[in-house]
Amino acid sequence: MTNFIVTIDTEEEREWGSDYKDHTHYTVENIKWLDPLQAVFDKHGVKATYLIDYPVAIDKDAVKILKGYKDGHDAEIGTHLHPWVNPPYEEKPCVENSLTHNLPVELQFKKMELLTQTIAEAIKERPCTYRAGRYGFDASTIKVLEDLDYTVDTSVVPFREAKQSYEASFGYRESIEPYQLDYVDVMKAGQAKLLEVPLTVGFNRNIPKLLESNYNDLPNIGIRRILSKVFDIDMFWLRPSYASLKQMKQLSDAFIKKGVSFLNMMFHSNELMPNGSKYCKTEEDVNRYLKQLDDYFEWLNKNHSINYITLNETPKIYNR
Repeated sequence: MTNFIVTIDTEEEREWGSDYKDHTHYTVENIKWLDPLQAVFDKHGVKATYLIDYPVAIDKDAVKILKGYKDGHDAEIGTHLHPWVNPPYEEKPCVENSLTHNLPVELQFKKMELLTQTIAEAIKERPCTYRAGRYGFDASTIKVLEDLDYTVDTSVVPFREAKQSYEASFGYRESIEPYQLDYVDVMKAGQAKLLEVPLTVGFNRNIPKLLESNYNDLPNIGIRRILSKVFDIDMFWLRPSYASLKQMKQLSDAFIKKGVSFLNMMFHSNELMPNGSKYCKTEEDVNRYLKQLDDYFEWLNKNHSINYITLNETPKIYNR
């Protein structure tokens, strides 16, 4: 049986590439558009994990909606840090500082402590799972999370190469299975108490290890294009904004046939609101997005044995 997690970065509406302003400049209207998504989850038995950031946690209407999912629909509420909208504001607003791991550890802790307390007060339960905004995560954050009693992180993106030198949680790992983090290199297993549950990224079919480990070094226009067009070998995220229904099916089939025990789909809450993100500009786009998820989970349940879990359920299953 394959354990399946859906982790949703639940956050403000924002045009990526714009200025990094504080929380007073953003709204969280997209949370009001999540009911149809939750209905898809309910239909197929999916347990959602909503990872919320500061603008969401301080909005009473948003919290009421999400707490309703938690209390009545088996959802979990975890933590998602966007430093630029999360007090205290001691750093210079810029792209590098929008990634948490680039901040001094002391400031990381201040922001995470405030966010954790804010969420705990809002939902009457202390969160224990986390994903860094923009995947801004490296070993410097591990102790911060452990000191705040977090048990699970889901910031690592395997099989993907960092585009900029200041990015950290992208890299090659042979496995997408959960692992105890290393205190030096988050791509390696180690002795940390914090469990890493990587995002599901990989190939749509089994390929030789040599090709897998060197894929990121291949030129996009050359060999990768040949592999895709001629041999139908490609890399995808289990992410409906990045992959088609066919691609998500292929990726899931490939991993499940390999015996992978955990799959971790991700996307953003603002993708479910017209013009809330670049992925869905219209209500018609949102409806197509929901239909894709509906069709995917219908196919998944029909063709595979799936155990839907929340992110905070991972440790007890992993430690068996």
